[in-house]
Amino acid sequence: MSRCLGALRGACVLAALAPLSGTASSQEQRSLSGPHYTVVARDGSDADLIFARRWLDAAEQLMATKYHVVPDRYHTEVNLLYRPENDIDTTQSGQNRCCATDNQGRKTGTIFLLGPSAPVWKALPLLSSLGLPKDGEDYHAKVLMSEYIPIGHYAVQDSRASGGWLYYSAPQWFVQGLQEYDGIYHTTDRNRVQTAATLMKWARTNARRFACCTNGIELGDVYNGGAALMAFLAAEFGEGIHERILRNAASTFDEAFAAETRPRSQPELLVRFRTWVAESK
Repeated sequence: MSRCLGALRGACVLAALAPLSGTASSQEQRSLSGPHYTVVARDGSDADLIFARRWLDAAEQLMATKYHVVPDRYHTEVNLLYRPENDIDTTQSGQNRCCATDNQGRKTGTIFLLGPSAPVWKALPLLSSLGLPKDGEDYHAKVLMSEYIPIGHYAVQDSRASGGWLYYSAPQWFVQGLQEYDGIYHTTDRNRVQTAATLMKWARTNARRFACCTNGIELGDVYNGGAALMAFLAAEFGEGIHERILRNAASTFDEAFAAETRPRSQPELLVRFRTWVAESK
């Protein structure tokens, strides 16, 4: 889950795992860096650092190929946790806090992630809201992608020639749904096939949670419902629809959404969405 406080070039340029000095903890702390991120781990395994690098680089590849941006104005610190801390646990295992501005003019943020090697993942059989296991790479890759890809979403809006609507002014079904969609459809093969199919099954059995249009489109679950709606928009208009909505410089999200989904009205879209979901396998 990302929240707001206040492309590609790149594979990692530094892959060495090195202790950091001056830490408050007695445990060894290790890090690795790429052009736009630093990953820090206490305890845990080096495999967690390698895992994080893999999927952060994959997210930057997606920023380049899908969103046509490079996040040069951003730098994110990713903290890999070996045990639940504060509000990071097996229910909410990732969180993105963005953005402040440093003295170089970069926007900085922090991702907290309960690392895949944390013992708590093996302590009990844990299932996601889609009923899928949480103890494998598929789940953790989806979470990390969904926490880092908003940097690319921000970068698309930064690339506009003029202002326009702001990312978090959009309904949560768009913000969280697009993050979840990218996490499902642009990580592991298993996510693209099995998780996506399970998402469609969820949408079919939860059709009443999609409503329209007193206050626009309303969803009972902004994560799964939003991801399903993003999948429909990609099928209906091409996946570039996500970038086009983000890049549209209309003053409000509703205006941008209407412009990019023309000539379909929101009620028409919901009818088509329900038919598409019913026919999806």
